[in-house]
Amino acid sequence: MAQNAAEQLIVDPSNEAVEIAQPKHRPIHTPAPSVLPKKVTWSKFEKVLVTSCSLVLTFMMITLVSTKIAVTNTQHQLQNVNSSITKVKSSNTSNRQVINELTSQSHLEKVAKENGLTISNTDIRNVNK
Repeated sequence: MAQNAAEQLIVDPSNEAVEIAQPKHRPIHTPAPSVLPKKVTWSKFEKVLVTSCSLVLTFMMITLVSTKIAVTNTQHQLQNVNSSITKVKSSNTSNRQVINELTSQSHLEKVAKENGLTISNTDIRNVNK
């Protein structure tokens, strides 16, 4: 009897005829029995590492949020200071304008005439910074 992977040949003892038999349906590879995966336990080092990394990450998140809040508060304070600076500059500008009007030559002459005084222009010096 001769065997082949594809078919089996059966030879008649009288060598007169050869018949071809149907191949048996057997799988080439037998499936391995399914093995349930074993639960792998964590070592103490891995537990400590995961816990410490979690703590560090949580600390960094809280620090980031508090820093953002502090930056926002500081920006609001800066905006308030800038607005007060703008108000003071505006007040200074209007006060300079009033000072310039009160120290003008025409205003000085008007005040002198109201009080019965005379201004001698030869005795006046203008000093500018």
